[in-house]
Amino acid sequence: MPPVRRFFGAVAAALVALCVVAVPPPAAAQNADVTLRLVSQSPWTWGSADRPGKLQLELAAANAGSSPLGDLGLFVSFGSRIETQADFDAMLTSGVSAIAPISKAIHGTIGARAERTIEVTVDLKSIDAIDQVDSQVYPAEVALLSNKTIVATLVTPVIYLVRAPEDPMLSSVAVPLSAPIAFGADDALVDTGFPGSLASGGSLRAPLDAIAGSASERHPRGVVDLITDPMAITQARQVTDGYRTTDGTQVAADSPEAAEAARFLAALTGVLGATHNVETVAEPFGNPSMPAMLASYSGFPTGSTPTLEAQLSAQRGSGIDVISTLDATPTPRVIEPSDAQLNDDTLNWLASSSIDVVLGASDTVDRSPWQGFTAPAPTVPTAAGPTLVLPDPNAQALFDRADLLADPVLAAQIVLGELAVIWKQEPVPVAPTRRGVSIAPPASLPAAMWAPLLDRLAGAPFLQPVTMSELADKVNPDNANEAGPLKAPSEARFPDSYAAGIATLGSDVSIVNSMLGTGSDVPKDLRRRLFTATEPTYLADSAAGQPWLDSVGAATTQAFAAVTPSVSKAFTFTSREGSIPMQMGDPGDRAYHVSVELHSQYFTFPGGDQQDVVVDQPGESLSFRVTASASGQNPIYLSVRDPNGSIVPVNDGTTDPIVIAVRSTAVNSIALLVTVLAALGLVALYARRWFRRRRTNPS
Repeated sequence: MPPVRRFFGAVAAALVALCVVAVPPPAAAQNADVTLRLVSQSPWTWGSADRPGKLQLELAAANAGSSPLGDLGLFVSFGSRIETQADFDAMLTSGVSAIAPISKAIHGTIGARAERTIEVTVDLKSIDAIDQVDSQVYPAEVALLSNKTIVATLVTPVIYLVRAPEDPMLSSVAVPLSAPIAFGADDALVDTGFPGSLASGGSLRAPLDAIAGSASERHPRGVVDLITDPMAITQARQVTDGYRTTDGTQVAADSPEAAEAARFLAALTGVLGATHNVETVAEPFGNPSMPAMLASYSGFPTGSTPTLEAQLSAQRGSGIDVISTLDATPTPRVIEPSDAQLNDDTLNWLASSSIDVVLGASDTVDRSPWQGFTAPAPTVPTAAGPTLVLPDPNAQALFDRADLLADPVLAAQIVLGELAVIWKQEPVPVAPTRRGVSIAPPASLPAAMWAPLLDRLAGAPFLQPVTMSELADKVNPDNANEAGPLKAPSEARFPDSYAAGIATLGSDVSIVNSMLGTGSDVPKDLRRRLFTATEPTYLADSAAGQPWLDSVGAATTQAFAAVTPSVSKAFTFTSREGSIPMQMGDPGDRAYHVSVELHSQYFTFPGGDQQDVVVDQPGESLSFRVTASASGQNPIYLSVRDPNGSIVPVNDGTTDPIVIAVRSTAVNSIALLVTVLAALGLVALYARRWFRRRRTNPS
């Protein structure tokens, strides 16, 4: 026998000998310097009579050591079929007990500090342990050998389909487009990584490109819900316009970062436009904690409504408006509360807002009574009315496995394998009953995982992708006649003083908006700053959110100063009539519309007690004619109102009127006439008495 054939025969014998024992679990690699990464895998393999039944694997073997790896071998071992989610979890934690090993020889070496791609094809039809009659999911372990020693392993699920599924399982996937607070209250970039997240391969761009590849108008296989944070849009526009960093560096609007931001917005516009495949879900601007916005606070006056409910409604409307600027129409039915925080007040508010589908967390409701051999239904009714859509707990837990996420393609295949097990567990229901599953990958998902994950979910023959609203309409919940109680209702709330500041500034911004009228972007910017101050990150650290409130307060104070009349607090009239002159403030480059009004029971105003003023230049002057109804000192009250009739806080930030003391020294003609007549009467009476005495006492 030639030496080469004798060598490979020995290697094959060694491989077979190794394969008959239990293969070490994935974490038990024999050489820490060597790793295996899954570059690609057949997401599922068809084993029907007219299909080849070939499993394609492509692996990247990396050698971080200082010595090359030689005498290479590879074997793929299959375990018993996976029947339950518990079996699937065991595959990930305990490895594979080999029942069907396949060995492959590898020519060449892997150099020191080098990486090599290895391709392998496995004929699943030739393996007796693989069921050729029933579709199943099998665990497979791939082991790399060097010098007859296992140096690296990985475990992956293999989905083997022998026929087209009779009834694909409904599935929904919620893709988050969530942006951090990238710009500070001074408009400087504080998150230096944000522009990069908009570029190709970035954390915000990657899911868009993945959706475009699997669920766009050109690739209509998949359906997704895009949970869109309007702050991602507004901050991307800030980057396209050019921006300033915290160290004072100015980045121009023609910079590469700005160009990438423009491409991001174009990609987002294209994805949102794929209305048949993408259900757009608008987050409220600032994505606040809804329970915190609706909570009551003890520091408000008795009898008031101590919530930020109106502000929350405004934030939801603002989020819809921002997304609408990209020619998209967000669904009015669906919402994802920030951090899945819910309580009864929140559910009631959502119901009153015509929102009937709410994406929660996998543990928002205790579904353990329905979670056993099969997975729990993804929909749960609530007493308030909205239907909760809850991700599958086992599938969702995979997104928390850092060891899995380190290999994005493998992680995507594992998620698909979990869903295949759920589908296989579920019996085909009697119509019209439908079963389904939901997943909600986190925004922190590795960028490289989005494309393989969404592509698998879009094309899997055993899944029927639908929107969340369609899932809620079609899937029958396990507890169809019982509303599921929340497992841990949120008790989140802002500090009283912080909430009061938000409420007060919200009213002030409304007044500024009225004074400026239509066409000004100033109120819109102020509202978004105020909305940003409600970000969940400021629940635990309200001091960090205070600069946003301060920036809004500075702007409203400046606007109110511009319409605050400069007027003397005391006047003296030497006649019945006089005038009260006053000057308005400095509006800068803006024009404010207000009404200045005087009122007093002691004075009348021949020219009217109200004047409409457009304050568009410094020192705008006006004067009121005043007539005194009585002499002496009496007050006149001055107020300023916006066009909507609200009182502008011009008196040291309060809505109290400015008091003007007016003293009149003029003689009142009526009073003088009365006095003269009274004096004449006294004189006449005295004269009469004097004449009577003269007659009764003659000299």
